[in-house]
Amino acid sequence: MPQHIVIMAGGKGERLWPLSREGKPKQLLSLGGEKTLLRKTFERVQPLVLPQQIYVVTGSDISEQVRKELPELPKENILVEPFPKNTAPCIGYAATVIAQKNPQAIMVVLPADHSIADEEGFRRALRFGFASLEQHPEFLITLGIVPDHAETGYGYIAPEQPICGRDGFSLRKVKAFHEKPDAKKAKKYIQEGYFWNSGMFLWRVDVILREFGAYLPLMHEHLLALNSTLNRDRNAVTDFYKNVEAISIDYGIMEKAKDVAVIPASFGWSDIGSWDSIGKILPHDAAGNTVQGDVVSYESANNVVWATEKKLMLIGVEDMVVVEGEEAILVCPRERSQDVSTFLKKMKKEF
Repeated sequence: MPQHIVIMAGGKGERLWPLSREGKPKQLLSLGGEKTLLRKTFERVQPLVLPQQIYVVTGSDISEQVRKELPELPKENILVEPFPKNTAPCIGYAATVIAQKNPQAIMVVLPADHSIADEEGFRRALRFGFASLEQHPEFLITLGIVPDHAETGYGYIAPEQPICGRDGFSLRKVKAFHEKPDAKKAKKYIQEGYFWNSGMFLWRVDVILREFGAYLPLMHEHLLALNSTLNRDRNAVTDFYKNVEAISIDYGIMEKAKDVAVIPASFGWSDIGSWDSIGKILPHDAAGNTVQGDVVSYESANNVVWATEKKLMLIGVEDMVVVEGEEAILVCPRERSQDVSTFLKKMKKEF
């Protein structure tokens, strides 16, 4: 079966504010290198498929920037969302486009803002997923990351016994999905052999569209309408997004579907979901400080410090995040960096 890869690049990346902001969200940032996260995601899958088989779903406000980042992509492979409605409409839209070419194709769904250290290991996991779908086309497959610590910032997957396996990988039925836990529950999940929920998926296009019909029937009706008008009505996509609810693929389908499987894998994965995670994946100095730009630290340890135009000076500071953006400076404890997005929503509402 042919493979198509869909990169979701429509998020705002608010948890990396103030560096990430409207007009230049996280996926368009270069963190610890010259290439943006989106560009890295694209290059990571290039050995698997041709550019014509790669699609990017993104927002109308950054679609031109995405085109400049990925000039290899055909123009029609950049699918523009008129406004964000979470991952289920995004995936349904992309699946409908691919179904017009080959409804039995395999569809891989990847966020644009992940960090992966072992890229060949990642590709081997996807190749095993392709082979698994040849044998078990009924499954919705997710990649589960084998955890190396009790992380409270990720959701977890409870697996059942393996269905099949080869080359060091196995396909296991999913027993349940669990939300982000507290520290005590995270340790329990680790002891019970759970995996981190990476938000990366593989399935056949016709199968995922069938599952929309089963668990999101109203959205499925609008997908059918989109399919019939996509190539002759320039307002078809806008009408679809106006008429569907904002819901994630996890809540809408994955947590309800019967035939869901997980491929456990280890390839140095992080979803770069906070400034604290930046400190874990990028290099640090002898005192544990991860710094970017003109930074001077004295008797300071385990900080994440990002300077853009000004010199930042730290004295006697530990376990903090200090980030200079174009319009604001963020200062918070590393353990609270997951709360940046919540703070921004509160600030917009109250101020």
